[in-house]
Amino acid sequence: MRIVLDTNVLVSAIFWGGAPHRVLEMWVHDRIEVVVSKEILAEYDRVISQLARKEGQDHLAHHWLMFIGQYTTIITARSPVKVCRDPDDNKYLACAVDGDADFIVSGDRDLLVLKEFIGIPILTPRQFLERYG
Repeated sequence: MRIVLDTNVLVSAIFWGGAPHRVLEMWVHDRIEVVVSKEILAEYDRVISQLARKEGQDHLAHHWLMFIGQYTTIITARSPVKVCRDPDDNKYLACAVDGDADFIVSGDRDLLVLKEFIGIPILTPRQFLERYG
């Protein structure tokens, strides 16, 4: 199963746990495949590194950024998507379409309000786990 994982879910999984962490564990145990574009990957790197520095947990950032670099499927997102209230979130929709994702897992209200995009469901981590966890 291929998913696009919003940065806020990934960061929550790494630093705080809960349902996002259970989604991360599915990835670690090879039960899901995470698809990213170069733009999403750069955002993962930037946000995780900034938060790790702030929290004094650089080792944690290094560990997860190495994992992410090794275990994501990187695609080139070419679809011109302009439907999200927050234009910065369009990259997740484009990645899902061009990466042939089955789901987008997000905690972002600007994405969740859409409920789906071109037949690709947009779910919270908890909703995703209720269906597939």
